[in-house]
Amino acid sequence: MISLDHSKPKILVVDDEPDNLDLLYRTFHREFKVLRAESGPVALDILAREGDVAVIISDQRMPSMSGTEFLSLTATQYPDIIRIILTGYTDVEDLVEAINSGKVFKYVTKPWDDEELKVVVRQAVDTHNVLKTRTQELCRTLRQESLLNAVTNTIRSALSYRQILQTIVETVGHMFEVDCCILRPFHDDRVSDELFVYTARLPESADAAANTSWNLDDLVNTLWETREVHVMNDAQADVQAPRDQAIGDRCQQAYQTAQIQSSLVIPLICQQELMAVLALHQCSNSRIWQGDEVQLVVMVADQAALALSQARAYEQVRALAKREALVNTITAAIRSSLDPQEILQQLPKSWDRRFMLTVVLCRSGLRKTNLFNVWGCMMPVTTLKPLRRSPSYPL
Repeated sequence: MISLDHSKPKILVVDDEPDNLDLLYRTFHREFKVLRAESGPVALDILAREGDVAVIISDQRMPSMSGTEFLSLTATQYPDIIRIILTGYTDVEDLVEAINSGKVFKYVTKPWDDEELKVVVRQAVDTHNVLKTRTQELCRTLRQESLLNAVTNTIRSALSYRQILQTIVETVGHMFEVDCCILRPFHDDRVSDELFVYTARLPESADAAANTSWNLDDLVNTLWETREVHVMNDAQADVQAPRDQAIGDRCQQAYQTAQIQSSLVIPLICQQELMAVLALHQCSNSRIWQGDEVQLVVMVADQAALALSQARAYEQVRALAKREALVNTITAAIRSSLDPQEILQQLPKSWDRRFMLTVVLCRSGLRKTNLFNVWGCMMPVTTLKPLRRSPSYPL
């Protein structure tokens, strides 16, 4: 028959009298996993070995170490454990000191009533569970805030739009310890041709085929346009592919070829605009994505989307300022002279000449024949093509 002790809360009873240890064991062994120690030092060794103990029940008067001394040590090393002390009426001063210092949850006088002691121990276990849950929540919250601040500061320290994109995949991939992290930006609801990739070095014992299967053709098909979070704990069995049949087939094939075991796909959305799609892939082994992990990645994605939106807006403003400066320079050149040769000599050779000639025509009112004269300074007339507005510099 399989023992269920591992699922029971652990309590530790400490007493130098074997009869008392046996009595306490018989009282609680059906409901709890009972650990026994005949002294304080032995109990400390058991705590170090067993780990998660919910309640300690200790006798006060023991030869090598008193109960209050022992519980004081456990309060420092194991603050989440609830402590109960068994004492006689002659130990009042030590008992008051222990209770006032917060090291004892409750005390029980000898001889004790079994039913009353059971009630006290159950209350202590419930208190331990509440404290443990709150401590875990607090640690989780602090970890999330720490990771979020670290990721946000790292992303915002990047200088350009492309640097931010690469920083996102590298930081997120490293923070969440995944084998591969990829990001594909979107512009005006259209997917970009660029793909930003982070890959971790797998241990030597891992399947070497996973490294060789990471190529851009496969990875690019593991991302698709989505505004929903997709959590795939077993990507080989259940790929949450897009509804489009052709894209879905390519996506499933890419997951199989790249041997992706688990995946998390997160959209980066800012003000209802899809900025990019981020994917975290686990290839060496499967991974169960915890709820707090998914929530943290979503929070990071929100901050990353905001940073991308700001970086894109900043670059657009810089481009507008550059075009305005270019137009002002051309206008100043036109005002200083109408000689095409002199105008071109004042303009940098790296500029878009077709765009400059269009601006010259618009700003100066030159005839079309004069425009051909200016263009002829740079190339034979026989090679002229119809002028079109440059998409990079709209007027």
